[in-house]
Amino acid sequence: YNNVRKDCILEKNRKMRGHQLDTLIKREKIFDNIIVPSGTKKEAIKIISRLCATHRLLDESTLEEAFWKREEWDSTGCGDGIAIPHALVRETNKVQLAVIRFRYPIEWDAFDGKLVGVAFAIIAPEETGQEKYLSFLARLARKLVDEEFIESFRKCRNEEEMYEYLLVCFLNSQFDIEYIERIQI
Repeated sequence: YNNVRKDCILEKNRKMRGHQLDTLIKREKIFDNIIVPSGTKKEAIKIISRLCATHRLLDESTLEEAFWKREEWDSTGCGDGIAIPHALVRETNKVQLAVIRFRYPIEWDAFDGKLVGVAFAIIAPEETGQEKYLSFLARLARKLVDEEFIESFRKCRNEEEMYEYLLVCFLNSQFDIEYIERIQI
């Protein structure tokens, strides 16, 4: 009886975490095969801003300006073909994630000099979200230095596989339910 009860509780917690993660990792925020005709970071950030604005009803130019504000401080190209552009804006009240995989790698001024093939874009509240945003950024960055995670992610063939892979990985990692609840204002 105790094992059956324990399994039921674990399954319920797994479903709750999945629901919480689904509010952070949304299917409509996963973009694959995105073409940046010029291959430049400038155009890539413009496209990322447009994609994020379309699905969250945020102003594209506000997002682009916020991404550039951070980018001007230091490049968000974190190496191994990954970038983590992030924007703090007033128009949102929770941390949001968009994942963009480019068809052709982008010149991003990454510290290792490699072109960027995937951007994990974070949008967070400007006024109230600093702590939550920095906490999420740190956790995401730790995940992105995991070579096995990145290698497997790159093998995903489409947006659906990317979405499912991210859900499973974050569900089975330190992205626990209490943490996800804390970053959802």
